[in-house]
Amino acid sequence: MAADSNHYGDVFKWILKVIDSCDQYPQIFTAHRLVDIFCSMKYPSLEWYEKSNMDRDVISAVHDKQRQLLNKYYDNGFTRA
Repeated sequence: MAADSNHYGDVFKWILKVIDSCDQYPQIFTAHRLVDIFCSMKYPSLEWYEKSNMDRDVISAVHDKQRQLLNKYYDNGFTRA
């Protein structure tokens, strides 16, 4: 699975799809790395507030998914060591 192009909109949508497809907790770490890379990328054609909004959206999505997966693990009897 890869983004359709290098256009920021395609990359943004692809990262959201990757985050949404995480169904195991360890996968969320890879999604976090993708988010970190995306947030560090520069897109000169975007205004700063547009890029900031996109960064906020992917960060929020990965944190929401992480919370959802943690709740799933705890509901199924997962305990910390």
